[in-house]
Amino acid sequence: MTANFYKIQEIINEWNPIEIEPLLDDEYSFEVEYIVEFISEQKTDLTLLALRDTINEVFNQEFERFYTQSEQALAIAKKIMHVCL
Repeated sequence: MTANFYKIQEIINEWNPIEIEPLLDDEYSFEVEYIVEFISEQKTDLTLLALRDTINEVFNQEFERFYTQSEQALAIAKKIMHVCL
């Protein structure tokens, strides 16, 4: 795993978008990996809104019954961009 993976995992776990209790460290690993891949693919073309949309999309796909698009995803995208870029 890359350093960005662990940074993003920490941010996502702190957010805990579907409020899993108790939260395991690796609960959102698949979603974090998808976000890391998206960031790597975008390189210099990464935008805040595209990252927000990707975060919402991945959580909606994985947890559709428990997750609705969140305005918090924009703040999470900002945090991720701040620590990863």
